[in-house]
Amino acid sequence: MADRARIDDLEVIREMGKGLGKIHKSFEGLPDIVDEYGEDFGHEGLSEKFEDFESNWNLNRERLQEEIKFLSEYALAAAKVYSELDHALANALRDAQSSTKKDK
Repeated sequence: MADRARIDDLEVIREMGKGLGKIHKSFEGLPDIVDEYGEDFGHEGLSEKFEDFESNWNLNRERLQEEIKFLSEYALAAAKVYSELDHALANALRDAQSSTKKDK
C-alpha cells in the first residue's frame, strides 16, 4: 500500500516550487552578455564567436526559463491540490464517523 503524502512532504514540494520560481526570476533578470562584454574582445573574429555563443545562450536560457517556470507552477499546484484533497478526505472521514455515532 502506498504511503500517503505527509504534511512535511507537501511543504517540501511547496518550497521547491517557490525556489524554482526564484530561479526563474533570476534568469529573467540576466543582462545580455554581449552588451556588457562585446567590445572587450577587440579582435573581430573573437567578438563574432562570442556573439554566436551569446545568441545560443539566450535561446537555451529562454528554454530553460520556460521549463523552470513550468516546474515551479506544477510543484505549487501539486502541493495545493494534495493539501485540498487531504482536507476533503479528513472532512469526509469526520462526517462518516459523526453519522455512525448518530446511528447508534
